[in-house]
Amino acid sequence: MTTADEAKVAATALPPVHVIGTGLIGTSIGLALTAVGVDVSLEDQLETSAALARDLGAGRISGEVAPGVVVVAAPPDVSPRLVLRALERWPDAVVTDVASVKQVVLADVSRAGVPIDRYVGSHPMAGRERSGAISARGDLFTGRAWVLCPHPGSDPAATELVAAVARATGAAVTTLSPAEHDAAVAAVSHVPQVAASLVAARLEHLSDEAVGLAGQGVRDVTRIAASDPGLWTQILSGNALAVADVLRAVRDDLGELVAALDALGADEDDVADAP
Repeated sequence: MTTADEAKVAATALPPVHVIGTGLIGTSIGLALTAVGVDVSLEDQLETSAALARDLGAGRISGEVAPGVVVVAAPPDVSPRLVLRALERWPDAVVTDVASVKQVVLADVSRAGVPIDRYVGSHPMAGRERSGAISARGDLFTGRAWVLCPHPGSDPAATELVAAVARATGAAVTTLSPAEHDAAVAAVSHVPQVAASLVAARLEHLSDEAVGLAGQGVRDVTRIAASDPGLWTQILSGNALAVADVLRAVRDDLGELVAALDALGADEDDVADAP
C-alpha cells in the first residue's frame, strides 16, 4: 500500500477537522486533508489569511463548524490560549496543537486547572524557510515524521484520533513524551537552525567577490537561515534549556577544534582527532 493509499484509508474514519491558524503548517494540513476527502474548516485572526487558504483549496470558512478534531496551528506563545479556548468551544472535540515545543504548551494548558483529557500535543516534523499560506503544500508531510506527545491524562482514544489525522496527511506517526520530544528537536532542528543563522551572519560582511565563490554547500548550510526570526525567537525561548544543553556540547567540540587549529599551525593529526 502506498503512502497516498494509507492516507486515504486513515481519512475514511475522520470526523470534520477545524484548523485554527492558516500559515504554512495550518494551510498545508488543510490541503492534505481536503485532498483525501476530509471536511476541513479554517479559522485565522486575519480574515485575509483564512480567505487565501480557502482559495488555495485548504478548506472552507463558512457554514456550520462542529469539528471532531481541532488543530491549533499557531506559534508557541499563543497555542495554550487557543487550545484552552477550543476545548471550551467544542466540548466533544479532540484538540491538538502543532507547535514545535511541547513542554511549555502543556505546562500552560495544565495550569488552567480544567480537564484536558481531550488534548494531545503533536508536532509534524516538516516545514519550509518560507512562511504563510502562499507557501503551503499539500504534500508537505508525506513521508515525514509526525510526533504525538500525549500527556499522562490524555484519553487513548483522543491520541489515536490525532494519529489518524497525521496519517491522513501522509505522515509517519511516532510517539514521544513532551520532554523527549523537546530534547530531540533541540538536537535535530533547533540547534541546526541556530548554526545556519550563525554561518549566514559570517557571510554578511564579505565582499561581493568572496560571496560569489560560494557553492551549493554554502547554500545548503544557510538556506534555513531565511526562516521567520520572530517565530524562531519564540521557539528557542520555549525550548531554551534543551537547546542550551546541545549548544554547550557544540561549544566544547568547537573549542577543541580551535585549539587543534591553533597548535603548531594546525597539526594535521590534531585536527583529525578533534570532534
